[in-house]
Amino acid sequence: MFGARIAGVVGVAVAMGACDEPAAEPVEVATSPLSLEGTSPVEWTSHERSSHFVTASDGVRLAVDVVVPTGYTGEGGAANAFPVIFRYTPYHRTSINPETGEVGVAPYEFFLSRGYAYVAADMRGSGASFGWNDVMSPMMVEDAGVIVDWIAAQPWSDGNVGMFGGSYEGWSQFATAAAKPEALKAIVPVHTGWDGLLVRPGGVFSYAFMEMWTAMTDFINHNNVFPTFPIPPVTPVLDEDGDGELLDEIPVDADGDTWFTDDYPWPVDPANPPQYPDGVQRTEHAYFNATMEHIAHPDGAPGNYDAVTSIRSQRFFDSPRKADGLTPPDMNWGMVPDIIESGVAIYNFAGWWDAFARSSFEVHATLAETNPSRIAAWPMYHQGISPAASLAIGADPTRENVYTPAYLGEALRWYDRWLKGIGNGIDTEPPVHIFVHNEGWRAEGSWPLAREVPTRFYLEAAATLARQPGDPGSDDYTADFTHDASFGPPLDASQISVANAMKGRQPFNAPSFGHSRQQMFGVPDAPPYRTDKAEQVLTYTSAPLEADTEVTGHPIVSVAVSSTADYGDLYFYLEDVDPEGNAILVTEYQHRAGFNRLVDNDLLIPGNTGIDVKPDLPWHGFREADYTDRVFADGAMVRVTTSLYPTSWLFRAGHSIRLSVAAADWPVFDLHPELSPWNRPDAEDNVVPTITIHRGGEDGSFVELPVIPR
Repeated sequence: MFGARIAGVVGVAVAMGACDEPAAEPVEVATSPLSLEGTSPVEWTSHERSSHFVTASDGVRLAVDVVVPTGYTGEGGAANAFPVIFRYTPYHRTSINPETGEVGVAPYEFFLSRGYAYVAADMRGSGASFGWNDVMSPMMVEDAGVIVDWIAAQPWSDGNVGMFGGSYEGWSQFATAAAKPEALKAIVPVHTGWDGLLVRPGGVFSYAFMEMWTAMTDFINHNNVFPTFPIPPVTPVLDEDGDGELLDEIPVDADGDTWFTDDYPWPVDPANPPQYPDGVQRTEHAYFNATMEHIAHPDGAPGNYDAVTSIRSQRFFDSPRKADGLTPPDMNWGMVPDIIESGVAIYNFAGWWDAFARSSFEVHATLAETNPSRIAAWPMYHQGISPAASLAIGADPTRENVYTPAYLGEALRWYDRWLKGIGNGIDTEPPVHIFVHNEGWRAEGSWPLAREVPTRFYLEAAATLARQPGDPGSDDYTADFTHDASFGPPLDASQISVANAMKGRQPFNAPSFGHSRQQMFGVPDAPPYRTDKAEQVLTYTSAPLEADTEVTGHPIVSVAVSSTADYGDLYFYLEDVDPEGNAILVTEYQHRAGFNRLVDNDLLIPGNTGIDVKPDLPWHGFREADYTDRVFADGAMVRVTTSLYPTSWLFRAGHSIRLSVAAADWPVFDLHPELSPWNRPDAEDNVVPTITIHRGGEDGSFVELPVIPR
């Protein structure tokens, strides 16, 4: 539990290795992090792709692409059965160029050229697969096991399967492991969507991202191109007219509104069937029928559930959703016992600036004693990092980014070890590999680092941070609902309202929004400077540091707070301030004040029967019973304690440490519904509170940093 940590006791370091873990192979070919030396060589020059339907246990047909290496140039005889990299996705298994008909498989040519086959599958209710879905539904888990079993039985497969992919495709790897197919040996989940409360981090709804993500999936599940992020159409499975072309299997958009789904009756009317670009009639209409099942089925199946509405309905950790009664932890942490039983080898790729950074480290630390486990923390956002932002924190944009040879090479080393059985030493290396901002890469033996020293900086008078608490006092802050922590060029949000109108949802309340950790689309073109945000927030800044100071781990903020309103949210930003006064964001978090009681974090796992969730971080349960209604009523002073997203940051001598406190981050997050029922900063009936931060004395406020001695 977290109580020991907040009292100043340093937590026990996570140990690597479990009694059931396979013994390390003798090192045959030594490899090292971020290097391709010693990995499977490039021996295949081309590949062949084919599409198939795999039938799920309930009869739903799942679209699957198989890509096998061809053009062998190595020594000896060419293999005809390969280890397989499997991608299980809601974002199109492959896409077809609407101009040329070309079907790409990037970036998986990297693995194909090194003797791995590649298989990609559309989840039910998406792409060219039939059926319907809700977010992270149980049938997706069962389907994944069926597909892996099918892969293992094919003549081009040697029976060893690994997985790769990020975000939802990272979640799908854990879901596949939970199905426990025998052939699945290794996974590499990247920036994985595993937050304990599923896009309500700290109990606050992630407004901009969830609205944009739902709009995008509305478009692509209708097999339409989403204008904001123009993903080409999914590749048809069947060449029904037998002409060797697949592009002409996509029905014609008869009325020119970009949607073919509103042009033809369904079920298909023989008197008015879908029309095709070549004018040839089809008999099965597989592409059209699969797409229409995503929308609604005449036999009563509901079609895909509206993601934003479904998730909004789950206000608490124990809120069941309409489709299947699942609660948020059922969709992620509830799978942990089955993942442990699977024994699958797990290499987590975390992004320091990613919205799921906390859960990446929690999953790694929790499973490190039961499954072969490793984690690499990259200096990037959910979808990568720009060259300018990369250079600003001492990274190499040709190496520290998604899909670079170094990035894919780390996955390759994992697959070489666990799929090909090559003793390359990766399983004997220190299991934690982190990029320290402003310095570079370093290997560590555990997470959190065993040598961290929890170091408190107290919020004090004159907007300062001090190493010792001063006399009791307080600071007032009138909430600024226009505070927006995003930055960079604005992203057009108009297509959200297009999708919302189609689904009967309310329009999105902002014309655009910028980039941030939570807004996971795109890559910011500059570092996250907060210099110009200082006038909108409450700030506390330390004296210039006398020496370089490294902070690596999970910073903790604990504030004593009261408010003129009964409800409220708090936003915390840890910043690095240079001698010229420029402030750059280091890490942050947000918290709904009504969740003010600490709960054993082992309860992240529903019905936990003894699994120790690590590290021991503040956890507030987020169940309905854990919520204090009107938490600030009658002038109550409340202690709010939360961990910020993990980081590894070197503050240079002469720089200062700053903690900023806000009461809103809109439209990145919802405004508190009791303070702004219309979720608009300009609404006339908003309740704008004055928040008081209490400092000094025994009940003062502080930020506790995991300082690494140097």
